[in-house]
Amino acid sequence: MRTFFSAFGRTAFDYRFAYFILVSHTALMSGLVWYTGAEPHFRTATTYLSWSFTALFNIAVFYMLWILVRLFLQGHEHPTSALRGRMADLLLRDDRLAHATHSTAIFLALIVIFGSVKSSIPAINPFGWDETLIRLDRAIFGGVDPYVITSGIFGNTYGITVLNFVYNLWLPIFIISMIWAPWISNHTLRLRYMLTALLTWFIGGNIMALYFSSAGPCFVQLLNGDQTFVPLMDMLKGIDGETGMVWALFAQNMLWTSYSVEEGAISGISAMPSMHVAVAVIIACVAWQFGGVRRWFGVMFAASIFIGSIQLGWHYASDGLIGGSLALLFWRASAALASWSDRRPEEMTAEAA
Repeated sequence: MRTFFSAFGRTAFDYRFAYFILVSHTALMSGLVWYTGAEPHFRTATTYLSWSFTALFNIAVFYMLWILVRLFLQGHEHPTSALRGRMADLLLRDDRLAHATHSTAIFLALIVIFGSVKSSIPAINPFGWDETLIRLDRAIFGGVDPYVITSGIFGNTYGITVLNFVYNLWLPIFIISMIWAPWISNHTLRLRYMLTALLTWFIGGNIMALYFSSAGPCFVQLLNGDQTFVPLMDMLKGIDGETGMVWALFAQNMLWTSYSVEEGAISGISAMPSMHVAVAVIIACVAWQFGGVRRWFGVMFAASIFIGSIQLGWHYASDGLIGGSLALLFWRASAALASWSDRRPEEMTAEAA
């Protein structure tokens, strides 16, 4: 235990920028919520937190079972003792447990802050940007609503079902990435992922979402009677009636119910910018660093999430374009931040001298 606390304190300096961003995020959002008198739905944050802990526990258990089975197949006379040795080596080598503890704590705190504030967006700044974003999409796509373009390829039972399946993979992939990232042996890559995520969720997920408060295509008719996306939503409902596979409609109904009656475990509606696309782009950036097939899976995943966000009625195309651009911008900026984070105090003192 003493070894762990020593490593935890020794590695804390590496996370100074991450902690600074997290504390700034917490202070600014707490001050804003206090100033406006909004009442965050903490149940949303605690639900996300519960899912994360469940995933963390299950992955740890399955990982140990996988190692135990391998040891058994390799013929170890005492596989349980060997498992303890393997786990001790994994956790203590290169201060891995200390790094993972910092990273995991930061990610879990981020989930609580973001989830609490997102549920308060319409209370702090009522939805008012939807009509502007509809016009922006038409300006970008030559006067045509983007869903009309994507429907030309994906507006069928097979296309909608596949996009819906991939889109629903986003949450487990995101949670797994937050659990996996703290254990990356590449320290610089781990810091880049963390810093990019912190900046993207802070600036994009809360600050920009609050300023550009918008509900999104699937909710705009319910919000103000706009008929722009009625053909899209009717198509989705028709395909769901045939297949029962358009799970996006269930999630959208759940979110609208939580918004309109202010209850439910999950709440929070926000279109601009698309954090689904932003996170998918960040994951693609990380996958790109590994090369080979993984980088192209990352690119395909990000592209599918962008198209799915439009075709399933979740987002305006501009939401995804801006969300993805933010992720790329912060990924680029995080390279410098990660490099500075890797510099030890003695190195900085020597340079200053």
